Amino acid sequence: MDIKSSDLKSEFLFDLSLNLQTPLDVGLGPEAHRLIVITSGGSFEGPRLSGTVPPFTGGDWPRLRTDGTLALDGRACLRTTEGALIYLTYTGRVVVPSADLLPAVLDVMRDDPVDPSSYYFRSHMTFETSDADVAWLNSVLAIGVGRIGRGRVEYRVHRVL
Repeated sequence: MDIKSSDLKSEFLFDLSLNLQTPLDVGLGPEAHRLIVITSGGSFEGPRLSGTVPPFTGGDWPRLRTDGTLALDGRACLRTTEGALIYLTYTGRVVVPSADLLPAVLDVMRDDPVDPSSYYFRSHMTFETSDADVAWLNSVLAIGVGRIGRGRVEYRVHRVL
């Protein structure tokens, strides 16, 4: 196979900020420790796409696995400044190298968030829309690099080329 790592390229799409409600702790179930985190709005801004996240149109249903990894399972609705609606789905992982640091990283309401360079937070994002002006998103696979704190989650989102 003649594929090199240099063949992987990306393009910055936007910065996404999701305002979060206090997580609901469902507790330890048969598969993992489950949380429910509802979004109460937000915004995104980039060179080709900008807009808002309408209130209460998304959330994340993460699972804290037995290995300490948080497995993400999220959705959100984006509305561009031109009015296009975009359905965003994402999965991902938050990996914290120290079990002692995990509660602080996962405290989304924390005013002094943990430095994001001290943990791994990546998500895989896809989009759906019926709006012709942004229909190119229907074929995009994106990667988000995230951080948690101050009542929100923030992603820097890149389109994988």
